Amino acid sequence: MRIAVYIPIVAALIFAVALPRLAVRRMTPAVGAWTLTVGAALCAVATTWSLGLLAATLADDLLPDNYPNLGVIDDPTPVNDLVALAAVGLLIAGCVRLAINLRRRYTVHRDLRRLCGDSLDGLVVLADSTPQAFAVPGRGGHIVVSSGMFAALSGPERRVLIAHERAHLAAGHHWHTGIVRAAASVTPLLHPLAGTSRYLCERWADEAAARTVGDRRLAATSLARAALAAAGAGAPSPPAELGYHGAGVGARVAALQAPPARSRHVAVLALAGLAAVAVTADVHATGDFLHAMLPFLHDSGR
Repeated sequence: MRIAVYIPIVAALIFAVALPRLAVRRMTPAVGAWTLTVGAALCAVATTWSLGLLAATLADDLLPDNYPNLGVIDDPTPVNDLVALAAVGLLIAGCVRLAINLRRRYTVHRDLRRLCGDSLDGLVVLADSTPQAFAVPGRGGHIVVSSGMFAALSGPERRVLIAHERAHLAAGHHWHTGIVRAAASVTPLLHPLAGTSRYLCERWADEAAARTVGDRRLAATSLARAALAAAGAGAPSPPAELGYHGAGVGARVAALQAPPARSRHVAVLALAGLAAVAVTADVHATGDFLHAMLPFLHDSGR
C-alpha cells in the first residue's frame, strides 16, 4: 500500500504534463477532448481514492496498542500521521473547491438562460454593438449573438458562426469542460487541463462548422474576422465558456487553414494505459488496506 497508494498521484501529474501537448498535436479535436475528459475524471477519482486511503490510516489511533499499524503491510515503515492529516486537509479543500466551482457554474448558466428567455428557434440576437457570440446549454440550448458581431461578418461568415455554436450544443461540449474543471477542482494537479479542454472543444466546433459549410478557408476567415472585431471593440471575454472568439484564436485559424488532422492511436493508448495504471494501483492499495483491517473486523464481530 505504501508505494501503490502514491502511484495515482504521480500518474495524475504525468497526465497533466503530457496530455495537453499530445492532445493538441497528436489527436483530432474530438478524440483529444474525449481522452482528456475521461482521463481527467479517472485521475481525479483515483487520486481522491488514494487520499482517502491515506486519511483512513488515521483509524489506527483508535485500535488497541497490540494491533498492527494500518500503514504496515509487509513494510516496516507505517504511513506517517502527518501525511494522513495532509490527505484529510487536501480532501476537505478539494470538496470545498468543487462546491464553489459547481455553484459558480450553475449561477452563470442560470443567468444566461434567463437572458435567453423563451426564444423558440434557439437564436437570441442582442441589441449590443459589442461583438459577442456564445452558446448557452440547457433547455434545448441557445445561441446568443450580438448585433455588433452580426454586423462584423458577411452572410456566409455568419453561417459559420451559427454552425460553430450549434456544434457546441449538439456535442455537449459544456459537459467536457465542466467535467475537466470539476476534476481540476478536486485535484489541483489537473488544473492545466482546463484550458486545453476549452481549446479542444472550440477546435472541435471549428471543424464541425467547416464541414457544415464545406469550406475550411471560409471558416478560418469567419473566426479571424470575429476575433479582430471583438479585439477592436475591446470586447471582454464571453460570459459563457464556449465563446466563438475565445481560446487560442490564432492557433485555431492556423489549424483551419491546414488539412484536417488525424489521430495517433499510440498516443491515445499510452494515455489510456497511464489511467489504467492509476486505477490498478488504487485497487491494489485498497486490497492491502482491507487485508490490514480484516483481523480487526473479525475481532469486532465476536
